[in-house]
Amino acid sequence: MRLRIVIAIIVLIGVIGFLSVPARAPAANAADRAMLQLVESGQARVPVVRGDQVTFFAEGDGGLSPRLVSDLTGWGERADGSFDFSVGKMQQIAGTNWYSLTAHADASARIEYLFSYGAGDYRLDPRNPRKAPRIGGDASEVVMSGYLAPEEFAQPPVSPAGTITETMVRGSVVGERRVIVYTPPGYDPAKKYRLAVFHDGALVVNTGEAPRVLDFLIARELIHPIVAVFVDPVSRTDDYRHAAPMRDFAATELMPWIAAHYSITPLAEDHAIIGISAGARGALDAMASYPGVYGKCGLMIAALDQSDLMGIPVRQGEEPQLQVSVMAASYDQLNHATSALVRDALKTRGHAVKYFEVAEGHSTMTWKNHLRDVMISLFGR
Repeated sequence: MRLRIVIAIIVLIGVIGFLSVPARAPAANAADRAMLQLVESGQARVPVVRGDQVTFFAEGDGGLSPRLVSDLTGWGERADGSFDFSVGKMQQIAGTNWYSLTAHADASARIEYLFSYGAGDYRLDPRNPRKAPRIGGDASEVVMSGYLAPEEFAQPPVSPAGTITETMVRGSVVGERRVIVYTPPGYDPAKKYRLAVFHDGALVVNTGEAPRVLDFLIARELIHPIVAVFVDPVSRTDDYRHAAPMRDFAATELMPWIAAHYSITPLAEDHAIIGISAGARGALDAMASYPGVYGKCGLMIAALDQSDLMGIPVRQGEEPQLQVSVMAASYDQLNHATSALVRDALKTRGHAVKYFEVAEGHSTMTWKNHLRDVMISLFGR
């Protein structure tokens, strides 16, 4: 999920440059021609996965040659916001109107891709029925032989399910915000529950199906029952910048509102704030600025820079450790390195970090499929 405003801008200018991929296109050989015959006859699924290699096939169109754009190199996006349109060029298979490109991928990888035939002309793979939703439209999807689909989505939703309520919470620093609250099955106001606060509220509830994930984890006794609060931004650019008013709202106004309406423990070590992509900046900032409020933090495919790490406090003496779960995507070209930096910065300053990588890119499906891992690392039994 490329959760930044740049996506909308790219669509408007008709370039959608974030859809770029590997610059190396191996020469099509006899093996590709033989495989192409199977592809054309419908006897072989595309893309073709062989060991740690995946081969993409696409037809030319009216003299236009296709280019592969994919998770494999972060869709061609550069750190300065520009795009490399030279990557992902496919090699024509001699004597045909077909093109191919072979790339290496991790055995557990899940890869999203499109074919580009020019500026703004990006197409799904017509021979591949697998699709993944992205901001701005679907992409085609291929999984390698070792990929494991998340069990919570492969099976029907569990029962009983938690309860969802929606309301508006007014704060003096950010105005009125929509808040969605999840209470676990069997919620008992006489008990005290751990708390998870999520940025990008409705997106995480609806697109990410977070309540379904929580129901599954609680039913399987993989996590303690929790209350979860999902907060909508008004502007992701403004709300998730460093030291934004949203940070203070989440700690000084939202938290008292939650405590007044729901039965949660008063301990910071039981309170987590979780952010995805740009929202991870807001989550890290809130935890670092209010360690007595949020003792835990989840950072998923975090879009951070080194300046965001400066606010992490150094643990002194017997002060409690902050507990942070960092989920990084190995094909997230822009943010992968920074995820490692935040891991190291937290450790150096005396805090506890659980860090894991997945062989995927920066996309909606990546964080949706691995939300369970972050929740287990923060609230596991």
